[in-house]
Amino acid sequence: MDATFTAVFAAAASSTTWIQTNLGKATEVSVDGQTWTVLLPSMGTDEAGQPTPTKARITGHLGYGGTQFTDVEATWGQTIGVVEAAMAATRI
Repeated sequence: MDATFTAVFAAAASSTTWIQTNLGKATEVSVDGQTWTVLLPSMGTDEAGQPTPTKARITGHLGYGGTQFTDVEATWGQTIGVVEAAMAATRI
């Protein structure tokens, strides 16, 4: 995995601000002078229609050239960190 993507997931794993979007909860983090959007994973379904977990994703970044949409999937270890950060930030 690219070092920038690893840094983005690490930053998301310490994020304290999460917003609700039409795709689910997301956070924006700044890495290398660009603002990256990381989407909290949701529950997917397998071929039989059974619930199955998914991984966190980088959905895009905003930089000097405008917005660029991406689709980079986290590892399971990175996903756990992102989920824990979101849970801690949204706890009442």
